[in-house]
Amino acid sequence: MRRKGSDLLNGFWEEGYHYYLEFKGRELTVRDYRRAVCLETEISYDERALERGERTVISLKDNVLSRTAAGEPFTMIRELAYENGELKFFYYYTIMGETLYTLKKVDHGPFDHIRIRDDEFLKGLQGKWQEWTASGEGGNVLTIRGDRISFFGERAAPVHVVSYAYAPDDVYLVPANLIDGNFPGYTQFKVLPDRLTSTMMVCDVSMPLSVFARPERVKDIDVPDEARRAPVN
Repeated sequence: MRRKGSDLLNGFWEEGYHYYLEFKGRELTVRDYRRAVCLETEISYDERALERGERTVISLKDNVLSRTAAGEPFTMIRELAYENGELKFFYYYTIMGETLYTLKKVDHGPFDHIRIRDDEFLKGLQGKWQEWTASGEGGNVLTIRGDRISFFGERAAPVHVVSYAYAPDDVYLVPANLIDGNFPGYTQFKVLPDRLTSTMMVCDVSMPLSVFARPERVKDIDVPDEARRAPVN
C-alpha cells in the first residue's frame, strides 16, 4: 500500500519567482514562472529520515522541465532535497549550467505573493514620460492612459502596478498578461519617485533598456545606473 507521504513535505513550496512546487503524497507538480504546469511526476524518498530532520533527497520518476524542438532535454531538476525545513532545488539549463533555488513552504496557491496596486499608483503615473539612455536623452516617449501603456511605437497594452509580498516597497509596472496568462518575455518598469526604469525580462534574465522621466525633468536627472547595468540573471 502506498504511503501518504510526510506532512512535512505535503503542500505548497515557493521560491519566489521561478518555480512553485506542490506535493500530494507521492506525486509532485511543478509550475514555472508563467504559472503553467511544466512537470507532473511520481516521487520517492525516505520518509523516516525526513521526519527525523535529516537531509533527504527526493527521487523523481521524471526530472525534465522542458525540451528542445527535437525533443532533447533543455531544462531539468538535477537534484531535489529537503534540508533544514527548506527544499534545495538544483536546476540545470543546458545553456547556463546549474542554479540552486531555495524554496520555503507556504500556505497559499501559486504565486499569490503578487500584489496588484493599481489604485495606489496608476493615477500618479498618467501622461507622458521622456526616455533617457546611458548616452543622454533618447527619442522615445512612453505614454500611460488609464490602465494602458504605449512606448517604442508599440500599441497601447494593459498593465498592472504590482509589488511582491517579500519586497512590498519595490513597485513595478508589468503587462496584464504577466498576472493573467502565459508569456515568453516582457518589459518591466520599476516605479521610482521621479522616473521609470525599464528592463526586458526573458525567462530569468534581466536586460536593462532605458529610463523614463517627466519631460520637464529629464534634463535635470543624472544618467542613472539603471541605464547602463549589465544583464542580470
